[in-house]
Amino acid sequence: MSAQSRRSRRILLITGLLVVLFSLLIVLPFITWILVGTILAYVLLPLHRRLSRPFGDTLAAGVSIFVGLLFVLIPLIVIVGVAASQAIQLWESYDAGEASQIDDLIGEILPVEADISALQDAFAGAVSTGASGLAGNLFSIVGGLPELFIGFTVLLFVLFYSLKDGDNAIAWLEKTVPLDPDVQDTLFKETDLLLYNSLVSNVAVAVAQALLVGAAFLALDISNVIFWTMTTFVAALVPLIGASIVWVPGSVYLFIVGRPISAVALFVFGAVIVSLADNIIRPRVMRSGTQLSPVLTIIGIFGGIALFGFVGLLIGPIILGMAKLIIDILVEAYPEPAVAKQA
Repeated sequence: MSAQSRRSRRILLITGLLVVLFSLLIVLPFITWILVGTILAYVLLPLHRRLSRPFGDTLAAGVSIFVGLLFVLIPLIVIVGVAASQAIQLWESYDAGEASQIDDLIGEILPVEADISALQDAFAGAVSTGASGLAGNLFSIVGGLPELFIGFTVLLFVLFYSLKDGDNAIAWLEKTVPLDPDVQDTLFKETDLLLYNSLVSNVAVAVAQALLVGAAFLALDISNVIFWTMTTFVAALVPLIGASIVWVPGSVYLFIVGRPISAVALFVFGAVIVSLADNIIRPRVMRSGTQLSPVLTIIGIFGGIALFGFVGLLIGPIILGMAKLIIDILVEAYPEPAVAKQA
């Protein structure tokens, strides 16, 4: 390579780095919307591919987006809004008289005197903080409608062109990413498995368990069913915690308020039906491939929520999973050469 060519290459690299830096600054304000659009595109991609054969890519992308909005995004927004409203109602319904009544009942049940005022204060504080946070988020959304409109517009464009030109984008990546063919193939396949297991398998199990717990709460006339259903969905995504964090306290609550038969029924339903749903559904929908450890999943969930908000519940574990995947491929495909022993 001549001196002029090397100089041109350095200038091009510096210019490229500057352009990438400014591109990141442009993209960062909408990174959450872009990630949500990409996730929705991945979920809707099988439907788009089926529709693209008879209708073409453009019309198929539009129909797929309509289906996604009608059956996924809009219902999710409505459910989250109702859950937020019920969380506020739950806090408002928690008054000192009810707390005192529960305290007296527990005092009669326990063999020794127990002061649970600190626990009640902690519970009241948690519900109050959660309800206030949800209300604050709703008010900030209403106050920031122009930003919401812009973000939603970005999401729709990302979703549409990810569906319409997704295969071309993948082909471009395969052509431009400077990786060995075997490594590239492994990276693409394992990433697909990671996305599927995170977005389809885990979410399917969480939705099934949440619906079962919600149906049980509805049948037993427990108030704020939507809120507890959403709470179960979130809890079911967290390893080692799961839906039991909702239905076990629900059983205890029913027992405390004098409904022992309902308490036993809910406990048996949760221990048998809700827990069994995980063992039945997960093996049927889960694909063998990259799996996240519980530690990475929990860190990804809470870190994702802190960074991206509610959608970080899904985005966080995926990002950590991809980081682990890249490290694993790097170690396996390009092992460090053995250090020669010194004589």
